[in-house]
Order: sequence, then C-alpha cells, then structure tokens
Amino acid sequence: MPTLRASLAHPHRHGPLLTPAAGVGKPEREAGDGGHINVCLFNSDDPRGGKIGGTSTYVRDFITYCPKEFRLLVVAPDEIGDLDPGVISQVVFRGRQIDFFPLMRAPTAHNEYPDSIVKSETFRFAGALLRRWWRLRALLRRGRYSVEIRRVELSPIVWSFACPFIQMVHVWGRKDQPMSSILGRHTALRGMLEAFAATTAARYFSVNPQMTAMYKRAFPWAASKMATLTTWADPSTYQPSPFDLAEDKIRLAYVGRADRFKRLDLLFQVVAELAKVAPAPVELHYVGDGDLPSVPGFEGVSNLIVNHGVLRPPEIANVWRNVHIGLLTSEFEGMPRALLEALSCGRPVAALHLPQLEAVISPGVSGRLVQRSGREVSDMVGAILELYAAIREGRIEPAGVAATIDRFRPEPLLDEVYAAHRSLHRRKWTDREVGSWRKRAPA
Repeated sequence: MPTLRASLAHPHRHGPLLTPAAGVGKPEREAGDGGHINVCLFNSDDPRGGKIGGTSTYVRDFITYCPKEFRLLVVAPDEIGDLDPGVISQVVFRGRQIDFFPLMRAPTAHNEYPDSIVKSETFRFAGALLRRWWRLRALLRRGRYSVEIRRVELSPIVWSFACPFIQMVHVWGRKDQPMSSILGRHTALRGMLEAFAATTAARYFSVNPQMTAMYKRAFPWAASKMATLTTWADPSTYQPSPFDLAEDKIRLAYVGRADRFKRLDLLFQVVAELAKVAPAPVELHYVGDGDLPSVPGFEGVSNLIVNHGVLRPPEIANVWRNVHIGLLTSEFEGMPRALLEALSCGRPVAALHLPQLEAVISPGVSGRLVQRSGREVSDMVGAILELYAAIREGRIEPAGVAATIDRFRPEPLLDEVYAAHRSLHRRKWTDREVGSWRKRAPA
C-alpha cells in the first residue's frame, strides 16, 4: 500500500481524479485551481435521485442557491447509474454545473428503514468513504476544500481528511421515542459521536433553537461555534394559490417520509375519526414513501387515501394547490420542511405541538397546534373542522398564511452557511494550522 506522503505527492498514482463520464460533459480545470472557493458536500444520497426528506432538500437547495464563486464537489452515491464510481465527472443539476464524485452505485433510489447499523445507508456510505480514503484525502487537501456533512457518524472520517468541516444536525429524539435513525437507538454511541463532531468541527449547526441550546449545555467547550440554521420553503416553487371550494369536500395532505417518529398510525386514527363526524367527505392525499398497508390503522382509511407516492417539488406544490389543510403528527422533528412548504403554498396546518412550531404556526391564521394529551385524536379532529370552516368562510386566506413564514426563505438562511464556508477560506489554512486544529479532537 502506498504511504500517505506518497499519495499526497503523487495524487494521480491511482488513476485520474477528474475524468469525463459519457453523456455528462467534459472536465474543466482540475479541482483546486485558483479563483474559486472550493466546497465539498458529503451526502449519503444522490441529489439527482428520488429520495425525499429535509436533508435531501437541503443539499438540492444548497446547490441551487450557491454563490457563483463557489466551486462545488458533491461526494455521494450514484442513484441514476450514469457515472463511473470513483471518477469525478461534471454534471448539471438545476442549471448549476458541479463536480460529482460517485462513491458507489446506490442499490435503490428510495428511502430505506433498516433494523441494524450495518444495514443502514450511512454505514454503507461510511464504508465507501473508507475504501476511497486515500484519493479523497489527497483531492480535498490539494484543493483546500472546506467540507460539510449532515451526519455526526461521518465526523471521524471527515476529520481524518485534515480539512476544516461544518457539521449539520437535522433531527434529534430521545431513545424512548420511535426513531428511524439506527444511531438514535444507541444513546452512548450517539453521544460520543456528537461530542467528537462538536469538538472537531469548525462550525456546528442545529436545525432549531431548542437543539442548539441542548448541544451548548452538553458541550460548553464548543458552544461558541454552535448556531441555529433552520429549514425553509423555496418561494419559487411553493407559492400561495386560491382554495378550491367548488365541491364541499375536506381535502387533507401529508407530505414526508414514512419514518416511525412521523406517527402515521396516529395520522390515520385522526382521519378515521374525522370521517365519522365531518359534515363533508374526507380525502387524505399522501405524498411519500413507505409501505402504507403495514401501518396500523391503514385498513380503516384506505378508501380515503389518494397515494401519490414520491414526487418532485413542483409536483408536491401542485398537490398543495388542490388540498385545504396539511397534517403533522410527529413525535419530534428538527424543523419540518414539508410544513413550511405547505404554509408557503397558503395551506394552514393542523399539527401536534412541538416547541419549534410555535414560531411558524399562528393560531387561527396559519393553522392550529394541538397539545399532546390523551385526547389528541379528538382535538386534532376539532382543529381540522375549525380550520376548514374558517377557510370556507374566508377567515383564512392563502396569502395571509404564506405571509407568516416570510422570514423562512432559502436565500437569507443559506447565506449564513455560505458565510461560514467563506470564513474558513479567508483563514488560508496551512498544514500547521490544520495540525493544530486536528489536536482539538477528544481523546
């Protein structure tokens, strides 16, 4: 095996780092040339693929709104099947040309819910990173990249590349809550990895103020580098439109993944009870993945569900245009992006209470928050009926709903993380600085 020194001195000894892929485009100058701020995004799913969820949308919007002086390298699986693994190609995504380093061919383009760490998407992604460790480290250091990751599980590997990195944390829940994240069920391991990431990352962003405060209390030595970067709705896609009241039918919608903490079983209970007492027929539009028939309570509402499956953002916006009210019954969230997108489309939301939702749902204006109790199903039913009556009577208007989240737009929020990357590059980090920075890792 070649030594690390040899790999850095001869970064092409294992083959070219930048090579065109068929149908993708010709390579530009080698990564790391002057005139650019080089930023690398590590992501366990392909932004071009069909996965849904907040982290997937974050990466897509990061690329879409990225400043022109940023040169982006995305390290991710290939879910399309048009690229050569381990070879950097240029791809165009949403009109933006980026460098893409496909670690591997992904087995599926849809979300998975494994029952063990070794079967998880993040574990497979970490394994692929380790297999290409030499090449990635040489590439990132030669190009003096700043790096960004969304999983604390990846922080030890990314730290070993000796490049400054920004850690994002999108969701957190207690061990006693239903979770799709395998790591969340192993409290001690998660705690160690969060501590490692908090210590070694250049910046540490959480998705809501409650999480940020929690991490500052847990890791006070790293509190100065912590901040909140919430989610947003893209107004170019999600725009308010008039309610369709041509027929007296209560159209509801749920948009999101089928994670266990989303509590689809509770959602179905609410819809079933609503159908019994509603003054008009009820229809639930479901946009997402998962095996719905396996969810408890599905049989009781199967005839009320319009299952759209996984949709692209413009298609999701079209669903919101044709419904009246959004629903959210999650045990916990970071800041649910689908909720913000519903509000941006002018659709009020009935949701079980979460502290962070108080910042985006104005009672009687953009929805209702229902307290968690032994009566949450009946209380949710009551909230939906109140919202539907207000819609029909003109007391809730789409423009007024959308106005409540004017501050949750991608440009000003993403500017915060773009500024964080710029600050890392203004340091003009040297090998000596990186060595000092790496020593801050916990023993």
